[in-house]
Amino acid sequence: MKKELITKSQTFLFFSVSGWLLTFIWMASASAQDWVQKADMPIPRLFFSTTTVEGQLYTIGGMLAEPVAFVDAYDPDTDKWTQKASLPEARAGVVTCVVNGKIYAIGGWSGEAPALGTLEEYDPATDTWTEKADMPTPRSFFAAAVVSDKIYAMGGIAGNVGPVLAVVEEYDPSTDTWTQKADMPHLRSGAAAAEFKNKIYLIGGVPAVQGPVGKMVQAYDPTTDTWAQKADMPTPRTALAVGVIDASIYAIGGTSVVQGPGLATVEVYEPATDTWRESPKMPTARVFLGVGTLKNKVYAVGGVAEGLGPAILPTLEAFAPSLSLAALDTFITVWGKIKRVDYNLFSTPKDAQP
Repeated sequence: MKKELITKSQTFLFFSVSGWLLTFIWMASASAQDWVQKADMPIPRLFFSTTTVEGQLYTIGGMLAEPVAFVDAYDPDTDKWTQKASLPEARAGVVTCVVNGKIYAIGGWSGEAPALGTLEEYDPATDTWTEKADMPTPRSFFAAAVVSDKIYAMGGIAGNVGPVLAVVEEYDPSTDTWTQKADMPHLRSGAAAAEFKNKIYLIGGVPAVQGPVGKMVQAYDPTTDTWAQKADMPTPRTALAVGVIDASIYAIGGTSVVQGPGLATVEVYEPATDTWRESPKMPTARVFLGVGTLKNKVYAVGGVAEGLGPAILPTLEAFAPSLSLAALDTFITVWGKIKRVDYNLFSTPKDAQP
């Protein structure tokens, strides 16, 4: 009799936990299969930069009829935007990175040739900008990423019509100094860069201002100052944006033709296996957009539907990948606690004899 009761209890607990697990997976998957519309960017513009710090998404600089200095911050908890202190100098094609809670706005174009080497540091705590050492190679529309608290600026263009560059320079905020590094294997502008496990993955772009658009992926290792070829992105793209969630790099939007129509394409690169897979498309196809990741969600903001306009989009859309590793970790933790009860879920205690 005791054995029968224990078996029924085990069965009940097993199916209860199983049901909870299935519900958990269903909710995670269901919430992840759709992109969700969020509050529009207050000042739509071209050629801005996007970064995230302190739980907020920042849009910095850009261009309307001419370069602008606007800085806005989006709070995903309230779905609201807040205007912040403007850049000291209006810039389009500026690139931003975050080191130790501060934003570094690098390079760009002020409306006059050639490009700029300007570097300014923004402190979110005080809403102030501070001038730093100029980048040695002035440029815009380059890619940048952070490894071990150092910023790596890669490629870009020296002026409105080129030339396209292969230059790589490292900035150390702790010493406010720049160091020359190994050039990229190929000239590239309009590429996107993402850091994963202390390597930088450079994706897409063009070798010349007028193309052709590439699908090349290369990984840079700052420790050895070397480059390695990786699996090509399935869809050739430039002026795309990337974001990293868990162990995956999301390549979003862009265009396959210089000044061509924007794409809704989302393809995911897995550095661990050097493979690509498809992901649900954005509702709004666009090029020259910005992307940031917050709380295991991808936020795609702004851009244009085609070429350089005419309509500049204010659109902000968010996407949560299905059953992310973070969500899975949460389940495993809870499951471990359930298993550590006083009796074994799947075996009969020795003293439970008929």
